[in-house]
Formats: sequence, C-alpha cells, structure tokens
Amino acid sequence: MGYTNAGKSTLFNRLTDFEVTAKDQLFATLDPTMRAIELPGTQKAILSDTVGFVSSLPHELVNAFHATLEEVAEADLIVHVRDVAHADTDQQKADVLGVLTDMGIGEAAQEEMIEVLNKIDLLDEAQKRTVTARAARSNLSTVAVSAETGEGCQPLREAIGERLSAGFQTLDLRVDAADGRKLAWLYQHGDVVEREDLDDSIRLKVRLSPAEAARYQHQSH
Repeated sequence: MGYTNAGKSTLFNRLTDFEVTAKDQLFATLDPTMRAIELPGTQKAILSDTVGFVSSLPHELVNAFHATLEEVAEADLIVHVRDVAHADTDQQKADVLGVLTDMGIGEAAQEEMIEVLNKIDLLDEAQKRTVTARAARSNLSTVAVSAETGEGCQPLREAIGERLSAGFQTLDLRVDAADGRKLAWLYQHGDVVEREDLDDSIRLKVRLSPAEAARYQHQSH
C-alpha cells in the first residue's frame, strides 16, 4: 500500500511476474488484486495490490474503497511503497500513516511495516547513495528499490520472507512411509528443509509457522 502513483502496481508486477493496471493517475487500482509469490524462508505468500491513498482522504471515500483497504487491515505484513523521488515524499508518508491510524491500525502495527523507498532510478547519484545507505542501516525495515528496473527487488523479497517467517519452528519428525496423507500435508503447509528415506519411515526436518506447528501436533495426538 502507499500513496497514489508511488509505484505499487509496477512493484506488484515486478514481484509476481504478473500484469495489473499500472497507470500514472488517481485510483488506477480500484479493486484488490492478489497473487501468490515465492519468498525465501517461507513457502508462499499472497501479495495484494491496493488502492492508492491521497492527501486528506475523506472518510466517505475510505468507506467507498473498503474492499481494498480491508486487505491492509487484515494483512500479516504491510509493505508501504513510497515514491522517494517525489518532492513531497515525506508529506505523502504522513498522509498514508494518517489514513492507517484512521483505519484503526495503530503505531505498533505501523512500526512492523516494511517501508519501500521506490523510484531510486530517478534520483541523482548522491541522493541514491544517501537513500540506499539509510536502507542498509535499517535492519530490513526499509528497502530501497526501483520497481521499474528491478534493482533492490531481491533484497525486498528476502526482507518480506524474513518478516513472515519470524517465529517459525523447525521440527524433526519421523513419518510412517505408508502415511502419504501426513507427508503431503507437511509438504503443503511447511517448508521441508531435509528428508531422509529409511526402511519403514521418513525422517523430515520441517519449518512450520506457529499456527501450523500447533495444528500438526494437535492432529498427531
């Protein structure tokens, strides 16, 4: 999510190898578009492209775009895309955070966001060095990218994957070789990092989210 024309749809296309409307105009994206993406450290994530925010967004308009904005409220991770080359980039950021606050997304959730400083290809060399250095010091809370050229998109994938896999548990499991259903469930819901086929069983090392780990352990008892 982010201010209108920050490059959200272009970045969405870049990360998902998909084509959604990406135009330099207000509210080019009116409905949420969702695609599955592969990320380092997790199986898959669903990326949603949302409507662009504008300054002093009226509450009536927020309600009109409820379907797309609720994707932000329900997200496990919010990625705030900014046009870092825009003269009013700081004010645009403040406007976006203000709308999030109006939606009931508090400071704690906002601090967990990943901030994407987009359009670094439009900066001069000195500005670009300053922005990329700032991002490098942020411990993955800020990533500098160019959605247009693809620069910085792999580090962004890694940052998203690391955030989403925080708290994942790695379980050492032994599954009966004949229990194809359990084996398929683990491959579908977890990240199998090691596998050893034994005579009558299969030893697996699987990374699972806390919720899926609890679900597996409940099903196994």
